[in-house]
Amino acid sequence: MGAGIDLTVKLDDAALDAALSRAIAEGVDLRKPMGEIAGEWLDHVRDRFAQERDPMGVPWAKRRDNVDPGRKLLFLDGHLQNAVVPEFGSDFAQIGVLKTAGPARYARIHNEGGTIVPRVAKALSFGGRLVAKVVMPRRQFVGFGDAERQSVIDVLGDFLRDLFGKGGQ
Repeated sequence: MGAGIDLTVKLDDAALDAALSRAIAEGVDLRKPMGEIAGEWLDHVRDRFAQERDPMGVPWAKRRDNVDPGRKLLFLDGHLQNAVVPEFGSDFAQIGVLKTAGPARYARIHNEGGTIVPRVAKALSFGGRLVAKVVMPRRQFVGFGDAERQSVIDVLGDFLRDLFGKGGQ
């Protein structure tokens, strides 16, 4: 799904892991809670675009040459933010940038940062100038922070309590 943005999470919570393993062994369909988790993660990504912060709450780097100070970072027309979608199944939840969307071409460089160099030509045309390279700062919008971890614990905890008849206890 993603444009090279893959994320694997191992939750270090023995009680939750044991209950989840029990549910899987009993053949429980986890699509509903996985869908809730993916939906909450998408909400966290949208919050990051609005707040211009990474998953750990660190502010994104500002534009070096801010010719449009009223425009939010990573937001020219909304295509990148709108291309981030949830996906889930019975044993996974994830979010990523649609590979078929135009923003898939530049999602990774914005999320991870890096240097863009010409592949064939001697220079890049960037902002109306010819340059040898462009250094993009990391402005992570897809990632796993405390908010995502808490979403997993809350959603799976509620689901498993309800499943095993301990709802609300």
